[in-house]
Amino acid sequence: MAQFYFLAVLLNIICGLICVYSQNDSDEYFEDEFDEKPNSKIPGVDKINEGIMGESLFANPMFNLVSGALCLITGIVILFAPYKGPSVIGDLFPALSAIFGGAATLLSYLENQSEEFVAPEILDTILNANKLYIGIACLLFAIIHFVAPGAPLL
Repeated sequence: MAQFYFLAVLLNIICGLICVYSQNDSDEYFEDEFDEKPNSKIPGVDKINEGIMGESLFANPMFNLVSGALCLITGIVILFAPYKGPSVIGDLFPALSAIFGGAATLLSYLENQSEEFVAPEILDTILNANKLYIGIACLLFAIIHFVAPGAPLL
């Protein structure tokens, strides 16, 4: 289905940018290394991500909630109904990156919105500690999936 192919590429890019742009534990490295924290990990993102009323689009909680939920649902759907190729392995890497990207975005949203929410240690270890790498994988697989839509596993 071309609709889910489009959603997979678009939402992988959006969740990848959210994961890379969001503030996480890796910012301590930047503070120690450069004596000041940069505004963004991607050059030029600060200039293009200004949304309505000067608020950053990637820091908007409602945008993060909707993007994370849609990315997670789309990842599950394209895992079993790939664009081209056999089921499950047809779009395996884009589906897994969408699932992990959506889950990391939703976990980050829940932790920021609720004071009493405590994520299980295994989810915190897998998703929050590796949010930067999950974001890079989402961006990478979205670009590769866009360029080669019919390739198995991609």
